[in-house]
Amino acid sequence: MEKKRIAYLDALKCLAILLVIDIHVRSGNGFKPYDTLSAQMIYAPAIPLFFFVSGFLAYKQSMSIKDAWDNIRKKFVFLVIPALVFRIGMDLMNQKNCLRLLTEGMHGYWFTIVLFECFLIYYLITLVIKNEKWRIGVLLALSVAGIGMLAIDKDFGPAILDLRRVTKFFQFFVLGTLAMKFRPKYESLMHNEVFKAIFLLSYFIVVFLLAYKLPSVIYLFLQDIALRYFATFAIVSFFVCHENSFQTQTKVNSLINLIGQNSLAIYLLHYFFLPHFRPQPEWFAELDMVTLHLVSMLYTVAITGLCLVFIKFLSNSTYIRKYVLGKK
Repeated sequence: MEKKRIAYLDALKCLAILLVIDIHVRSGNGFKPYDTLSAQMIYAPAIPLFFFVSGFLAYKQSMSIKDAWDNIRKKFVFLVIPALVFRIGMDLMNQKNCLRLLTEGMHGYWFTIVLFECFLIYYLITLVIKNEKWRIGVLLALSVAGIGMLAIDKDFGPAILDLRRVTKFFQFFVLGTLAMKFRPKYESLMHNEVFKAIFLLSYFIVVFLLAYKLPSVIYLFLQDIALRYFATFAIVSFFVCHENSFQTQTKVNSLINLIGQNSLAIYLLHYFFLPHFRPQPEWFAELDMVTLHLVSMLYTVAITGLCLVFIKFLSNSTYIRKYVLGKK
């Protein structure tokens, strides 16, 4: 029997994929994703939300060898194979060596590979460490180690594995598993008025501090860790507190759920529809901050709509649906 979907998790994935597309619309046209404080405020939680939700849904109290193998095999089929298809397909379309992914990595399709690695690490730890307290300790230790690795400002290991991003986002995956493990306490915390105030105030305090010239170590800590944590917690808290709103049967919620449930396929497809102004037209280069955000949001909505149309069309084939779009 298929598990009942948690509506607010689909809504979180909907928000996350829209933010990711918005980032790529901006970065593909000469604007750095975090070039302004407003951009940092908006985009900081985009990727962490995906890993948090994935960890939440991945939680297992225990696993047999068969269960671990079945889960790893399924994640490989739905995450790795589609990413390889799109990455190699892009190179063939651009008449480039499709084996360069071994030395240059997955480029835009790094996300699914890193997410698979997070699942793999979690499943193996769950399989090997039977004592749940010890298991939680190991997961937390790896998360702390990952934070420490952010101080190393360079990639390491085979490019295709993108291990630096694993250390960067595995901690949010672990937070998701802990939220599911301690779900009643987690939901109580997300509803707690004191903690909600702390999340929001800390979020804006960090943004305020980022406006000042700070030592690079402190600035990177605030930008890559503190801002992401507080933004992620603030957004998750908001969605948990409004869970009932996402469960009502409305056209808006149906659209939100549709986008959330197809977020992976949208991620894989959206690169084909990103606008690239080369050279930049004068009107685009001179946009003010507010107008730039509005323009990128309009492109994001249009690209998401195109992706949904193509997903519907391509899903007519079971094989394409599974091995190209990563959908069950």
